[in-house]
Amino acid sequence: MGFLVGRTVTEMASNRINRIDDKHAEHDDKYLSKSWQSAFATLVLLFIIGFFTMQTIGKSPAKPIYIMSSNLNAFERQSLTGAVLPLGDFPFFGGNLHQIHDELMKLSWVEYAKVKRDWHRGIVVEVVPRKPIANFGSQDLLDANGVVFKPANTSELMNEDLVTVHGSVAHVNAIMHKMRYVNERFAPLGLTVNDLILTSRNTWIIRFHNGLRVVVDDENTEQKLYHLAVVLKERFANRIHEMQSVDLRYKNGFSIAWRNKK
Repeated sequence: MGFLVGRTVTEMASNRINRIDDKHAEHDDKYLSKSWQSAFATLVLLFIIGFFTMQTIGKSPAKPIYIMSSNLNAFERQSLTGAVLPLGDFPFFGGNLHQIHDELMKLSWVEYAKVKRDWHRGIVVEVVPRKPIANFGSQDLLDANGVVFKPANTSELMNEDLVTVHGSVAHVNAIMHKMRYVNERFAPLGLTVNDLILTSRNTWIIRFHNGLRVVVDDENTEQKLYHLAVVLKERFANRIHEMQSVDLRYKNGFSIAWRNKK
C-alpha cells in the first residue's frame, strides 16, 4: 500500500512537471513566432520606405550645378560657369561626379576641384585657383608647384609685382630652382631677381631690381654665382649701384661693365 501511494505521488509530480514543460514550450513557440513576425514586418516596412524613397528621388527634378564661388574673382566665376553650363542640369543621384571633376580640371587656372552632393543644393562644385609666383613669358603664369597656367583674367599677365621668367616649359623646374638660388645668395646685398631668362643655348641672363644684369653660362653656374656674391660683398658692396652688367662666362674671373656717369 505504501508503495502504491509513493508511486501515485511520483506520477502526479511527473505529470505536473510535464505540464509545466509543455507550457514553457508553448510559450517559447509563441515568442519565436512573434519575433519572426516582428522581424518580417520590419523588413516589409523598410522595403516600402526604400521603394517610395527611390521613387521620390527618381522623380525629383534635375538642378543646375551649384558653384561655390566665395573664393573666386568675377573672371574665375565666369570661367567656371562656362565650363559647367554645357553639362546641363543634373539629378541628385544621376550626376556623374567624375565627369564634372574632369571638366573642371581642364581649366588651366584651377589647382584643386571638389564635387559633392548636397541635399539642399544638389550637385555642388568648389575649386581652388592657382596662385602665381612669377610671370612665365608674356602669355602664362607660374605657380609654386612649377605649373605653367593661363589665368582666367588675361589682365593678370605680366604682373609688375611678380618676377618674370623666360624659357622652355620643359625646363621650368630648373628655372624655379635658379630663381630661388639667386635670390637666396644675393638677398644680403639687397638684390632680388626681376627677370630671369634661360636661352636656347643654356645661357642664364639675370636682371635684378636695381637694373644690374648678370650673364652666366651653364658650366659651374651656381659656383660662379656664389663667387660673384662673395666678391661683391667683400670688394664692391658700395659700388653695386654703379654696375651695369657682369659677365661670368669666363673660366677664371668675370668682367664688369660700369654705368656711364652723367
